[in-house]
Amino acid sequence: MLPIVRLGYVLCITGLCVVSLQAGTAAGHQQPGVLSVEAGRTEFEDRCAACHQFEGRVREAPPLAGSAWVTGSESRLIRIVLHGVRGEMEVAGRTYNREMPGFGPVLSDEEIAAVLTFVRKRFGGLTTPIRPPTVTAIRAAHDGRASYWTVDELLDIP
Repeated sequence: MLPIVRLGYVLCITGLCVVSLQAGTAAGHQQPGVLSVEAGRTEFEDRCAACHQFEGRVREAPPLAGSAWVTGSESRLIRIVLHGVRGEMEVAGRTYNREMPGFGPVLSDEEIAAVLTFVRKRFGGLTTPIRPPTVTAIRAAHDGRASYWTVDELLDIP
């Protein structure tokens, strides 16, 4: 009898979750094809936190918290995540000379938009989301690029 009670409880909770998700979508809180900030947090924890730590500050990799790279041009940030970056980069008065791999081959445009929306909100206080079509356009503009960006290249792009 106990397993049936537990099963009923799980179904009930699942039903509530579905209703909540539908209500949130209907209210315009999440657009179709756009992943949530929570999905971005999960991607960050899985792919970025090893170097940048969840607090966004670490000695070896440039800090994300308070960084103009995070709060500045979203197109630069998208390019970094799509193709990676290498070379000397100054952040918060310190020069870093590291490589960050590109995640374009393994992440969808929706996943990149979600993780960058999370990063900009968590570490830069920005609430405007990065949209998947923006990632798609930047990916298409650099179709075939196989090398990391240099800092100078990124700074030359608005």
